[in-house]
Formats: sequence, structure tokens, C-alpha cells
Amino acid sequence: MGANKKLVHWLQWFTVFTLLFFVGFIIGWFARPADTQHEKRTRDFLQEFLEEIRAGNIKQHLRKFTRLPHLAGTEQNLRLAEQIREEWLVFGLDSAKLVWYDVLLSYPNATRPNYISVVDQHGDEVVKSSLAEPVPEGYENVSDIVPPYNAFSAQGQPEGELVYVNYGRTEDFFKLQREMGINCTGKIVIVRYGKIFRGNKVKNAMLAGAKGIVLYSDPADYCAEGVKLYPEGWNLPGGGAQRGNVLNLNGAGDPLTPGYPAKEYTYRFSLDKGVGLPKIPVHPIGYSDAVHLLKNMGGAFPPPDWKGALNVSYRIGPGFIGDFALNKVRMNVHSYNQVTRIYNVIGQIRGAQEPDRFVILGGHRDAWVFGGIDPVTGTSATHETVRAAGKLLQKGWRPRRTLIFASWDAEEFGLLGSTEWAEENAKMLQQRAVAYINADSAIEGMYTLRIDCTPSLHTLAYDITKQVRQRSTVWFRTIWVSPANAR
Repeated sequence: MGANKKLVHWLQWFTVFTLLFFVGFIIGWFARPADTQHEKRTRDFLQEFLEEIRAGNIKQHLRKFTRLPHLAGTEQNLRLAEQIREEWLVFGLDSAKLVWYDVLLSYPNATRPNYISVVDQHGDEVVKSSLAEPVPEGYENVSDIVPPYNAFSAQGQPEGELVYVNYGRTEDFFKLQREMGINCTGKIVIVRYGKIFRGNKVKNAMLAGAKGIVLYSDPADYCAEGVKLYPEGWNLPGGGAQRGNVLNLNGAGDPLTPGYPAKEYTYRFSLDKGVGLPKIPVHPIGYSDAVHLLKNMGGAFPPPDWKGALNVSYRIGPGFIGDFALNKVRMNVHSYNQVTRIYNVIGQIRGAQEPDRFVILGGHRDAWVFGGIDPVTGTSATHETVRAAGKLLQKGWRPRRTLIFASWDAEEFGLLGSTEWAEENAKMLQQRAVAYINADSAIEGMYTLRIDCTPSLHTLAYDITKQVRQRSTVWFRTIWVSPANAR
């Protein structure tokens, strides 16, 4: 219960910080008029703005938005978009609309599940990975929970010897090939999540000649010492597998319409020619399943920094030893790609003095499952910010510049919703956008405030921390510079 209260408080502080950051641009931080009366009124509105934020509301928003799974391209995510649009209008925004795009998405096959197996010399499966994660308590009757998969994986059932390649970084493959003399051509590689984007791991495996790649989360990277496994604690349980896309887009957006908005009038590549699509099967598993693959590995012993926290030797391979020497690994990946309609929600408050200049606050809405942290902590903070802004509009306040609020779709599939909107509005953004503030995972813990921003915003971000209180008495800025945190 105490942890829940702390989480709500941190979420409230993040929202307040976002509000202050937002208001800095709203009132024209770099171009304030000298009118003393105007400044006083602005300060009064700012204070009212902050007092309007309710921790209880944020908690309710979070519960409301995590009630059901809402994967991009699904009916439930569209319903959520419509709900957000309707509530933004009720809050008092000048406008709120759905903006659609037809983009390439990826889903697991409902009748042919994805899994990893170990097969003997007769082709019989002797080990088989889990088809789904354990369902959280209280959600046993919830349907449409998508099983773990890597979006945009190639289809296939490759079979071969297994090779362990640490994090799958370029330097890991170099060490494997140049120092250990192990060739990955025609092999299936297993790598642990962490250090680099999963899509780069897949790209490196392809370049090394592998015909498939298995990804898993090692406790060394995803379990903190002294913390219990979920649901007793927040450490990743053995059955948990990390979903995620494995594209190599480099900001291209929809793989079939790179550089252009994915509308009905746009030229599209064929499905097999999409930008950044991997050419080999990819599948994620939990570390409880990874143990069964790694514990019988043969070959050289690993360098010390290649060892994780599982009770296995982490031998490199290729292949198995002992009674398993003739066994191989088979991947079974049947996911498919299809063009699907997605929906952004775009809300607006018209500026009073510079209506043609835009400050944008956005975050994505879609989630692999419920999105309790990513993205709904950010969605809830944004929603409460919109509500508070609407209350001020009722009292006669109006921002200096136009505010745009955005609920992006299909972020988990490669930032597709926001990229397509930016491609469609590129000229406007280049000429008129002042700043973009992103609210994705607003809460990832309960210890430190972390801000990532461009250099031009450093001073503003630092100054705003002076106005954000922790536990009503301690300033965030004081915490940042206190001797206890200077170590």
C-alpha cells in the first residue's frame, strides 16, 4: 500500500513538472512582456494551474486506461482514442479529433503459436518454450492478451545449432568470430536483452550469417538484488518475456511509406520490400525457458563479462553436449504483417497572442498489453494536464501560444503514429513549432527525477525544478545539489 502511495505521489510530481515546463512556453518564457499586471495575472493562473492537479485523478486515469489490453490497431485501442477525444472536449479544448493512418503492423498468428523447441535426432520435440506468460492475478478473465512476440519478425521454422552471443552487440560478434573462431553462419543465436536496441541485435545476427535469433531477459539485467519477483515484488519473474519490434527504421516511420504520411494517396512498397524489415525469425522468451536452452550448451567457456545471473555455465556453443549432443534448436515463428489503420488523438487550445506558434505535449497510447508503466503513466499525466488547462480556460485564461496535445498510436511498432503525423505536418512543424514535450513512461521508479532534453532547454528545465516541491517541503533542486546526492 505504501509503495502504491509513493507511486501516485511520484506520478503527481511528474505531472506538476510537466505542467511547469509546459507553462514556461505557454507564457512565452523567452519573450515575456514587461507589463507588471500581466505578469501578476500569469503567476496567479500558474498557481491555480498547479493547485488544480489532483493525485487522485491521476490514479483514476491510470486505472481507467489500464483496464483492458489496447494493442495498436485493435478495436480496444480505437475505443480508448475515442474516449480520450471525448473527454478532452468535455475538459474544454477548442478542438480534438482523430487523425488516422494506414501503416504496416505485425501480429502473432492466433492458430499457429510462436515458440522455441529443442528437437532430437528424430525431429521430435524434447523441450518447448512457454506459449504465453502467467496471467496477473485479477486478470484471469481478460481476453485479447497478446502472447510474447517480436513484431515484424520474419516467418520461418529454422533448425540448427545454438550459439550464445552475450548482448548481440557488434563487439560481441567480433569477439566471437575473431577471438574465439566461431562462425555463426547457419546457426541460431541466443542473446540477452540490454545495452542496445533489440532491432540492432537482429541486424548484427543477420550480418553474422545467423538464420534465427532468440532473445531473453537475464536476471543480471532485469532483477534487482534483494527485491522479490512479481507479484510479491517488482522484479521480472521467470515467465516474463519482453515484447518489442525489431525494425531498423532510423526514423523512417511506416516501413511501406518512408518519408511520406501513410494515407490512401501515398505510394506504398510491397509487403516484402518494406524498409527495415528483418530477414530472419526472431522470438523472445523468459529466463525460465532460457535456462533449458543454455544449461546443456557445449563449446568454449565465456569471458567473465558474458556471464549473467542464471545457474548455468553460459558456454558459447555451438550446440549441446552430453546426452543432448545430437539435439538442435528449432524456431517456430508464424507472425504476420498487415496494413492496419491507427488513430492519433490531436487536441488544441488556440493561443491568444501567437496562435501560429505551437507548443506540443504528447505521448503514446498503445501498449503491448495493459501498459501500466509504459505508456499509461505518461498518458495519465497528460490527461490530467489537459483537464487542469480546461479549468483555467473556464476562468478566462488563454495561453500565449497555441497548445497541441497528442495521444500517439502505434509507438511500440516503431514510433509510427507520431512519425506519420510529423511527415504530414512537416512544413508547419519546421516553421512554427516551438517545443515538443514527450510524456511516455512518466514513472520508472521512485527515487530520482530524470530529464532528457535538448541543450536549448537545459536552463529552463533547471529553473522549473525550483518550483516543484517534494513532499510539500523539499525542492527537487535541493535534492539534486545536496551533498548526499553529490557522490
